[in-house]
Amino acid sequence: MFFYLARQPILDRHQKLYGYELLFRDGESNAFPDIDADIATSTLIQDSELQHTLSEITDHCPAFINFARGGLLTSLPTLLNPMEVYIEVLENVEPTPEVLTRIRELRNLGYHIALDDYRFQSEWLEVFDCISIIKVDLQAYTFRQLQALKYQVRDYSIELLAEKVETQEQFNDALEDGFSYFQGYFFSRPELIKRRRINPTKAACTELLAETAREEFDFRRMTVILQRDVALSYRLLRFVNAAAFGLREKVTSLQQAVVFLGAAEVNRFVTMAVTAALTDDKPNELIRLSITRARFCELVAEYHQQPKVQPNQAFLVGMFSLLDAMFDEDLETAIRRINLSPAITQALTQRRGLLAFYLGLIRCYEEAHWRKVEAIARRLQIAHNEIARMYLQASEWAQEIIPTDYRNAESEK
Repeated sequence: MFFYLARQPILDRHQKLYGYELLFRDGESNAFPDIDADIATSTLIQDSELQHTLSEITDHCPAFINFARGGLLTSLPTLLNPMEVYIEVLENVEPTPEVLTRIRELRNLGYHIALDDYRFQSEWLEVFDCISIIKVDLQAYTFRQLQALKYQVRDYSIELLAEKVETQEQFNDALEDGFSYFQGYFFSRPELIKRRRINPTKAACTELLAETAREEFDFRRMTVILQRDVALSYRLLRFVNAAAFGLREKVTSLQQAVVFLGAAEVNRFVTMAVTAALTDDKPNELIRLSITRARFCELVAEYHQQPKVQPNQAFLVGMFSLLDAMFDEDLETAIRRINLSPAITQALTQRRGLLAFYLGLIRCYEEAHWRKVEAIARRLQIAHNEIARMYLQASEWAQEIIPTDYRNAESEK
C-alpha cells in the first residue's frame, strides 16, 4: 500500500530552491482529488510526518502545507516542527475572531504563517504582524491590487511570493515588482512522490475508537491495544518524540508514551491516525509476523528476567524488526525516525546486546535453523520446550489479532 503527495518547488530571487509546497494526492494522476480540504491536510500530515518525515520529503527545506479553517482551528498544525513548516492559510478561510486568535497562537509557538491569495479583507490587518509571506496569484491580481498590497505591507516584515509564474516575462516582471519568492510551471510542475504506507488493522482501529469514547481513560487498556499494531506503535512513538514536544529524554516504550501524552493527546493521536486507516482494506501479512515477533521477544524477556532488559523494550524490538520490508528501505533509515533507546537501536541495526539475541532466536526459529536456535538457547539458558511454548503462544496471540484469512474475510464484506 502506498501514499501519494506532490511537491512544487518555491524559489528565491536567484532561482535557488527555498522550499516546497506539499499537495495532497490520492493516486498517480497527480491532481487534487474531490476531497474535503481538512481531510486532505490531515492525511498528508499523518503520512508524511508520522510515518516518514517532512525533512526527507523536502530535502530539509521548509514545507508549505495548506490549512482550511477546520484543520487550522484544531491542534493538527502543532504536530509539525515549527522549524520545518509554513502554515499556509487557504484563500477561502474567513478572518473570523477564532481564526485570527489561532494565527496569533501559532505564531507565538514559533510557526511561520503564509496567507494564500489575500483578498484585502480588512480583518487580516489585525494579524499582519504574525504573517511571514503572502502568496499572490499573478493570473488573478491586477496591477492596482498589487500596488495596494505593497502599500499595506510596507510597515511589516512580510515578503511576497508570486504564484503561477509561467513565463520568463512574468518572472522578470515579478522581480521588478519586488517579489521575494516564486512558484509556477515556469520553474517546475508539481512532482509526484510515492511512498510505502503501513496502515493499522481495522480491528485495532475499532478498539481504539471505542476506548476514546469512554468516560474514563484507561491507560493500561490503551497501551495493550496499541501494542497489537505495528503501524500505530510506530506512529505513536514518532508522534510523542516529535520536535514539537521539546523532550529532553527519549520516550522508549508505548506505556511511557501513553502516560506522558495523557488522555487528551492520545485521543487526538488516535483520531488522526485512525481516520485515514479505516479506508484501507488490504492488511499486510508482514504486520502479523511482526506482532508474533514482538510477543515472542516480550515472553523471552519475561522468562529470562535480566534487570537491564525490560519486556516492553523486547516487544518493540520484535515489533519494528520488519520495518525495512514494510517501507521498502533499509532498516537503519526507518529506525532513525523514531527516538528509540540505544539498546533497541543497537539490537535492530547492529544486532548487538541481549535484545538482539531475543530477536535472533525467533528469526532462526522461523527459518528452522536449529543449530543456531540451540546455540542461542544455550546462551540465554532457555530450554527447548520453553522456546516452543513461547513461539506457539506468540503465534496464537497474533492469530487472534490478525487471522490468516483476514484478507479474505475483509474482501467478502
